[in-house]
Amino acid sequence: MEAPERRVAVVGDGERASELRDAVRDAGAEVKRLASANAEATASGDETADVPDVPILVAVGDEAIREAVVAAPDGTVIPVADRRLAFDRGGAVDALRGLLDGSEGDDSASDGAVRRVTHPVLAVDDGTDVPVRAAFDVAVVTDEPARISEFAVEFSRGRDESVRADGVVVATPLGSDGYASAAGGPLVEPGGGLSVVPIAPFSTRTDAWVAGDRVRLTVERESEPIGLVVDGERRGTVEPHRPTAIKTVDRVSFAVPSGAHERADRKHSNNS
Repeated sequence: MEAPERRVAVVGDGERASELRDAVRDAGAEVKRLASANAEATASGDETADVPDVPILVAVGDEAIREAVVAAPDGTVIPVADRRLAFDRGGAVDALRGLLDGSEGDDSASDGAVRRVTHPVLAVDDGTDVPVRAAFDVAVVTDEPARISEFAVEFSRGRDESVRADGVVVATPLGSDGYASAAGGPLVEPGGGLSVVPIAPFSTRTDAWVAGDRVRLTVERESEPIGLVVDGERRGTVEPHRPTAIKTVDRVSFAVPSGAHERADRKHSNNS
């Protein structure tokens, strides 16, 4: 039987996922499939495992990364995607080998070394259903574009803001380079908080914020239908005057490329 640290699960489909499964075997580790993996993945004959039983989880693509984060594994996730805090295929193989060998870098390590950070798992509670979880971002936004509504933003330390906009998006550091960045929000480093950004604000001088571990959003006007969008998927309608609570309920260990923050600074400067 393999030692526990030599067991790796690969979540995701496509050529990159297949190559990474081969890389796991080449490294002498045991490939596991998560019990929730799809039929195509299971068909290879690799044994399945529950998320908490896997010390290293390679997640290929945004959908797989979201699945891994929401499941909140006890082990370390290696994200593989076209994202600021993720690896390309070659970087993922190096990270995998580094974790299997127990060789890790720290925040001062050179590019190519592996460092571990933690990312928040968000729970979204609008008071109408069982809270859903989010890995990247949560938005309350008008169903039709360019239809201004009014939103209250309540932060955990008691400060309130009110904005007129198409919506508001709250993003984790992992998701801060997506919808929130496109809306004009900051790129947030792991551990740096949540990015809170108005979407298409009515005012040309509207602020964006970096919050702690919780935010409450409330629709203050009844004129426009407002949707709740979690990790890019519409999850329902937000009722006016009923707060939507977004808070960190768990944290997941992630491997990230050393130097990711320098690349983020360059990207942010280029987009300024």
